[in-house]
Amino acid sequence: MVNRLAQAADRVSTVELLFDLVFVFTITQVTEIVVEHPSWIGVAQAALTLAVVWWMYDAYAWLTNQAATESVVLRVGLVAAMAAFLLLAVAIPHAFGASGLLFGFAYLAVVVIHFTLFALLGRSGSARSMLTVAPFNLSGAVILIVAGFVTGPADWILFPVALLVMISTSFTSGPGGLDIGASHFVERHGLLMIIAFGESIVSVGVGATEHEFGPAILTGVLLCVGVVAALWWCYFAGDDDERAGRSMTGASVRRRSVLALTAFGLDHYVMILGLVLWAAGVTFVSGDVFAVGPPVGAWLLAAGVGVYLLGDARYRQELALGPSGLRYLAAVVCGATGFLGLVAAAVWQLVVLLAVLVGVIVTEAARSQRIRKSPTIPSLDPVS
Repeated sequence: MVNRLAQAADRVSTVELLFDLVFVFTITQVTEIVVEHPSWIGVAQAALTLAVVWWMYDAYAWLTNQAATESVVLRVGLVAAMAAFLLLAVAIPHAFGASGLLFGFAYLAVVVIHFTLFALLGRSGSARSMLTVAPFNLSGAVILIVAGFVTGPADWILFPVALLVMISTSFTSGPGGLDIGASHFVERHGLLMIIAFGESIVSVGVGATEHEFGPAILTGVLLCVGVVAALWWCYFAGDDDERAGRSMTGASVRRRSVLALTAFGLDHYVMILGLVLWAAGVTFVSGDVFAVGPPVGAWLLAAGVGVYLLGDARYRQELALGPSGLRYLAAVVCGATGFLGLVAAAVWQLVVLLAVLVGVIVTEAARSQRIRKSPTIPSLDPVS
């Protein structure tokens, strides 16, 4: 079979960068759910809403991977989808209530635009694959519209059903016809992660502006920025992006589609959810990091970093980017810092989180350096 990777976009286009800007507001709105409802219910609603939105948002990365971005039709379509996603994001905080209908109809618009662009501009194989996927996405959108007419427990049934209907296509032969362009896909998701990191920085700045400047604010800002920078470093460690591209390129067409769903779909969803929880936690402790913060703030900070590291470790493991065991261990340690935040000032929890992340970065960098200097050492086992 002739590999069509050469036909795929090698670089992310400017229209994709414009399109991705709406994702900043999307993450902010999902974070707002947790801030307004700081409980397990709020976290569950945020996780479910983010999953539903991420399914179609990531679908546009598949679209631009398969269609020529210089097309006027694609550019106009992406702008229209951007407007639909913006309306969708506006409805996110109250999607389980008063904004349910707006959320559902905006989601339907996103699905219809996506399918139309794929049908018009996708390669023949990818267009045929999308024909098998589109009915499931449309059905999910209709279920979300139905959810907009009801409130209460019904939303907790209809949203998961809509999500399950849509992701069920992952277990069909639908994605198998898409020959994913590796370099473009890796770069596109890396840029999406930068956007997510940027939203986390914004949450730190917003929290700081709501309080009078002083030593507590200064210390909190420096530590929070340090944690976000360390999370960024974990994702972009060394030449991980190049390794990810090589892993994708070296895989079969079917395997690339599977990795696109798991490593770049599921694992990136987990990482973004972690950043959402972290950003929500920052809002609860940013006022005075020298005081013991509310329990919910401590647990959100701990869970945010821990969940992020779990997704990051799994991503590295799936693409054979290097050992992931240390990151799994760090995820557990970071999650346990929630207990520290219950009895000690928030500053100490932030210091421990930053220390753990720096420890992971330094240890892995030293190990990579030793391997480069010792060519007789066998290749890395990604699950060690």
